Amino acid sequence: MSVDIGREAEELSRYYSELGRRLAQSGVRNIAELISTYEQLRRALDAVSRQEIGWAAEQAQHLVERLVQMDTNLQTLRRLKEMLARVPTAVQPAPGG
Repeated sequence: MSVDIGREAEELSRYYSELGRRLAQSGVRNIAELISTYEQLRRALDAVSRQEIGWAAEQAQHLVERLVQMDTNLQTLRRLKEMLARVPTAVQPAPGG
């Protein structure tokens, strides 16, 4: 039984070391920092409701749609301007005529 406990403790210690190595590769110094970051993120997310996120997403989508329509209008105006630039100017009547 004591052999099992020793082996389990050793496995847990190896896992803890491996976890620390993987966290360090992700830019987290240790487990305490990971937990602190998690708590900070959870508090930040709790400060914003799903309804607020949904409203903001709808507003952003509406704005994108309006900008796309504006782009279409500007392209149409550009093409019209190019077409008008190619039309010869009307012949001016001679002075006094």
